[in-house]
Amino acid sequence: METKYTPYLPWHVLQVQSGKEEYVKNFLSKNFSGITPFLPKRILLERRRGRMERSVKPLFPGYLFFTGSFTPEELILMHKAAFFKRFLQNERGEYAVVSQREMDFLFTLTGGSDFVDISDAAFDENDRIRVISGPLKEMEFSITKVDRRRQRVTAIIEFFNEFREITLSYDVIEKC
Repeated sequence: METKYTPYLPWHVLQVQSGKEEYVKNFLSKNFSGITPFLPKRILLERRRGRMERSVKPLFPGYLFFTGSFTPEELILMHKAAFFKRFLQNERGEYAVVSQREMDFLFTLTGGSDFVDISDAAFDENDRIRVISGPLKEMEFSITKVDRRRQRVTAIIEFFNEFREITLSYDVIEKC
């Protein structure tokens, strides 16, 4: 299920039990009509029995984005749920709002879907990675680590006024 991005709506962050993000997204979609959840996921290449296979994991484990508001009754229900940890808040105790720039970046990274796809890359004669296409194309400048065996790169992004590392996969096309 794709999440429709509306730039003028405020987006917030819900911290949940790690590993339960998809369950919480479905729970919110079914039980809270005034809430639109967004769970950005990444497609990773993982080596299993000597072969590379695709798997899907949350981009930010333990966090779920949402827009909308909860009624007081819904808030009580959320606080009673075992998977719920907290709403990220600002210094005034209100739901912290994710900046429009950060949400624009997230929705650009996911290409309008819920998934950050695998990028196509190649290595030049100096063994430096060159991203040919995909979501990493715009992030080439922020790549800090390349794991050639696992076909993953680590990139630094600024999110919620902090620098965070995200790990994404790439497919090797050829040498540049």
